[in-house]
Amino acid sequence: MIKIDLLRSQHDDALAMAERLLDLVDHIDRRTAAIPVLMQLNRLLGLLRVHLALEDVQLYPLLMASPDSRVARTARRHADERDRLAIDLECFARTWPCAESIAANFDEFRDAAHQLLLALAVRAERENLYIYPLAEAEARA
Repeated sequence: MIKIDLLRSQHDDALAMAERLLDLVDHIDRRTAAIPVLMQLNRLLGLLRVHLALEDVQLYPLLMASPDSRVARTARRHADERDRLAIDLECFARTWPCAESIAANFDEFRDAAHQLLLALAVRAERENLYIYPLAEAEARA
């Protein structure tokens, strides 16, 4: 059984963590920011990895197996987009693996973080509005 409420809650938590990360990169003294920024980034990445795994195992397989071809196509399209975002997240994590890498290129990190976290927020909103209602309808059917 898919726990849509859990997935929505994870979205809320991830967006709050992302907001905290952006607040850190935008308002903290760069000379001391790298370690708290890295810690917040790692918290966010951990949650997102768990969230994506749940979607991989529970959500998208159910929707892609739907007898309703519209639901299956929509799920496939959203899963493909989500997979690209997951790759972007992992590339970001590999690019910024430690406090030293963040501190050495703080402006670049800040800009990349803003771009990635905006994409994450847009994605969470789309899933909340389109995918999760489809999953709830499929579960009822």
